[in-house]
Amino acid sequence: MHLYHKGLHNRFMAQWWNPQALLYFPYVRFLRSELAIPHFCVADIRSVSPQKLQGHGFRGVIFDKDNTITAPYVNEIYATIADAFAAFQDTYGKRIVIMSNSAGTKDDWDHEDAKKIEDDLCITVLRHDRKKPGGIEAALDYFDCKPSQLVMIGDRIFTDIVFGNRYGMLTIHTALLTEEGDLGAAVKARRYELALLERWKKQGKKAPAHPLYHEDICSIQLLS
Repeated sequence: MHLYHKGLHNRFMAQWWNPQALLYFPYVRFLRSELAIPHFCVADIRSVSPQKLQGHGFRGVIFDKDNTITAPYVNEIYATIADAFAAFQDTYGKRIVIMSNSAGTKDDWDHEDAKKIEDDLCITVLRHDRKKPGGIEAALDYFDCKPSQLVMIGDRIFTDIVFGNRYGMLTIHTALLTEEGDLGAAVKARRYELALLERWKKQGKKAPAHPLYHEDICSIQLLS
């Protein structure tokens, strides 16, 4: 296997082997499907206003990385959302982090991936022992605020969105930026999640109530 693709394979396997998600999946799938329903679904972060989030009392923002702010396995902010991400940085400064299920975890030897991402993107990568949908302790230690004052933004339902809803955050689901460079198993898993989400939404299921929710946080149009 080519070394580059081997590296991608190892990073994907670090994300895929996720006991937290595997154990929690049946509970959400069959008993608590509302935990998989985001408060907002947007095309990408251009539809989210960091100024309004801050104005409504949110004190920190947690981003997933791949297909939320970068292409898969690329350490560069995706071109179409670069200005929007810069607005988050201007508004929140150091109170935004990346929470990955590979970089910053125990699978990231000496946190080399986390350090590289921090150097390339100038954003803190949260170090955490438990993968999403677990790991709230590291986030609370970093932000020193209530979970309800945090926002979780990501493209994966059963890790990012369930993690945020499980602990009482505001959750924002973004459509994927690109399938280019992604691995086949990740593409299939995402499609399965989205199909379930659409089914549950058609059944009228809603995200958990949130005390700081305001409908003006996200614009309703889908941006190209």
